[in-house]
Amino acid sequence: MDLCLIFTITSILLPSLLAHTIQDITTTVLGVSGGKVALPCNITPPTTDDAVSLILWYKDESTTPLYSLDARKGNLDQARHASEDNLISRSYMNTIQRPAHLILEMLSIEDAGEYRCRVDFRKAQTRNSVIYLEIIVPPDKPVIMDANSEPQPSLIGPYNEGDRLVLVCEVEGGKPTPSLTWWRESVLLDDSFEVMTNGGTVRNELEIQSLQRHDLMAVFTCQASNNNISMPTYSAVSVDLNFRPVLVRIEGDRKPLSADKSVEVVCTSAGSRPPATISWWKGSIKMKKTRDKISVDGNVTTSTLTFTPSSDDSGKYLSCRAENNLIQSSAIEDGWKLEIYYVPQLSLRLGSKLRHSHIQEGNDVYFECNIRAAPWVTEIRWWFEGKEIHTNTSAGVIVSNQSLVLQRVQRLQRGRYTCSAVNNEGEGESNSVHLRVQYAPVCKQGQKILYGAARHESVKIYCEVDSDPPEVSFRWGFNSSGEHMEIMNHMTEGSTSVATYMPRTEFDYGALFCWARNSVGPQVEPCTFTIIPAGPPDAVKNCTVLNVTEDSIKVDCVEGYDGGLLQHFILEIHDTIQHKLRANITSAWPSFTAKRLPSGSSFLIVIYAANAKGRSKGVALTANTLSLPESMNRMGRGNVWQLSFSPVLALLITIVCALVIIAFVIVIVMKFRSSSARLRNERDISLASSEAITRNSEIDDDMSEKCNNSLTTPLTQAYGNGMNGGPDGLHHHQIQHNPHNTTAHWRASPPPSPPSNHRTLKNVSYVEMPLQVPSNCLSSSSTHPLPALNTNYIIANCPPQHPVFSTLQHPRRVRVLPPQAIRSNDDINTHQHTDV
Repeated sequence: MDLCLIFTITSILLPSLLAHTIQDITTTVLGVSGGKVALPCNITPPTTDDAVSLILWYKDESTTPLYSLDARKGNLDQARHASEDNLISRSYMNTIQRPAHLILEMLSIEDAGEYRCRVDFRKAQTRNSVIYLEIIVPPDKPVIMDANSEPQPSLIGPYNEGDRLVLVCEVEGGKPTPSLTWWRESVLLDDSFEVMTNGGTVRNELEIQSLQRHDLMAVFTCQASNNNISMPTYSAVSVDLNFRPVLVRIEGDRKPLSADKSVEVVCTSAGSRPPATISWWKGSIKMKKTRDKISVDGNVTTSTLTFTPSSDDSGKYLSCRAENNLIQSSAIEDGWKLEIYYVPQLSLRLGSKLRHSHIQEGNDVYFECNIRAAPWVTEIRWWFEGKEIHTNTSAGVIVSNQSLVLQRVQRLQRGRYTCSAVNNEGEGESNSVHLRVQYAPVCKQGQKILYGAARHESVKIYCEVDSDPPEVSFRWGFNSSGEHMEIMNHMTEGSTSVATYMPRTEFDYGALFCWARNSVGPQVEPCTFTIIPAGPPDAVKNCTVLNVTEDSIKVDCVEGYDGGLLQHFILEIHDTIQHKLRANITSAWPSFTAKRLPSGSSFLIVIYAANAKGRSKGVALTANTLSLPESMNRMGRGNVWQLSFSPVLALLITIVCALVIIAFVIVIVMKFRSSSARLRNERDISLASSEAITRNSEIDDDMSEKCNNSLTTPLTQAYGNGMNGGPDGLHHHQIQHNPHNTTAHWRASPPPSPPSNHRTLKNVSYVEMPLQVPSNCLSSSSTHPLPALNTNYIIANCPPQHPVFSTLQHPRRVRVLPPQAIRSNDDINTHQHTDV
């Protein structure tokens, strides 16, 4: 079309112009609004000896040039340029290039039209060039909207994976009408645009049926273009997406778990955007004790569940559920059915046909042990009152796996029964079932059966029975010399009956019988009580001195028969040195502690029982309180023992200490004296040492003579080297005296092989041997009356010959109780004595 137009114009104008000018016709030039354009003009002279003198540019039909270049007064390089006011800042003529160009900048739609370039040469004819400038107006920037015609930002979404996406692009303006296309990066997606009826708007709608993971952050561009010169206008959006989790997995082996033992289970999820939320479920119960960790890229979520399974969890489904909370129905899960191992759980009950309240002696009873365990038990055991039960067919006990049968049950078999079972997880025990066996009344053990009463004195006799059920009735009877008499004077309170009985003659003493009856039946064997004439109590037994300190002594005894009446106990402590009563204690029980006694003193202790009919024979003991230095040295060791020093031993210790001090002083002085003075001092020390040795030798000879006499020789020969002193040098012995002979009980720690007459009493070993006490060893002048017993002391100054004795170099004194204070026919009258 353009070529035809040029040809037509040329045909019309050519004849009229040929007479004056040479005219060139050029093609149409396109320019873009806002850009710049170069309008060509051929200024090359026809001949080499010619030159341009004037260049004029005209637009349309205007006769006034819009741009001029005047070189008539000089060379082309020195030409003068001139332009219209609206072109001053945006136009210039480039004559360097060939062809030359008129450059127009900042084009507008008004710049479109016909431009003519007139070139005058100095010699040749004028040349005219016609250029048609067409201005292209680019379209406006496209606008991207959603399906609701809401403009969209550069980042849209987030959309959920699988959602439908609709994007609408519209553009206005542009000359000629632009094309509107959709692109994804460099890929053309849609070029089916439409021009709206108003003629000024172009629209293109893009629809994606289902967004996929690869669409994340994809750039969708809407591009408008109406020329090949300028860059197309465009708008772009990026799509943000939420993804569903694609993977969830519980890590590790799915092995059985142990009940009541904490365990950790790990679950991993991947593929969710944003990171998945992991929840743990046990059946329909959501677990709470979890901790989550998200990878750096946000793609992997790890959750750790800590829980303690119980036996009730066995068979429940443990699941790990991963879900993107922004996407509905996006949850996926993994899990397994729990298998829980646990200690056996047992339930014990009586057989289903038995009624607990109707089991009587002679009935058959069986128990059932119900077991719930995983894995199954390997052993079942039965227990009665904490003792294991085994099958004993002769006793009617049959253990059969989960059953226990008691044939012809007896009242001794009443009590708590349990069963236990063992598996790999441990041992479980059932509840305890108390077996109640109803039985006829029987006498209760341990009740008082001997009563003493004086004539015409009422005495209350208590009869207590055991029975089940405990509701009982009583009857009483008296039997003496074949005569039986019913006793009506009695009262009942629970399972106890109290009868009031008064003997009036000697024939009223004898046996009283008590029978009881309950719903099971009458008592088979009656409770028997003996009525005897009341009298004083028997003496206490097994008295022992305990916990001796510097100011206190504790004594414990065992009570004897009370004489049929209520008894009490009396302890008297007599000072054997000052011959005075130090303590008099009365107690309801034969246990006494005497305090505030003088330290380092010897005492005679007398204990007796008393009731309304009188007092028993006294039991005598001897004991010494510790002296103050001994108490301080022995405090806190837990052993009560005594150590006494004789004057000779104390004198020897004093001499030795003095010699040691003198020797120490001499050694120090010798360091600062001359050698001659040192020799004199050494001679003095030698003399002093010789004197001390002579003195000790004399003492040893003297002690040897005292111990080698008729009193001690049999004793030393009988015991010999077997009587060894303990580490403290103490020797304990006992002496029992009667009118015919005197027996000494010597204790050694530890003794060698004991002789035949060896005996042990309360962890103390004794040897009994005759002790001939000659008359010259009895000191009648030193005897003193005792306030309680009115007897004398017998003091023997004859120690046995023994290596320890010869080392200590001091005599021993042995206290011997008088015959009146000792009962030779009772073991408790062997009294312990200590060397003093």
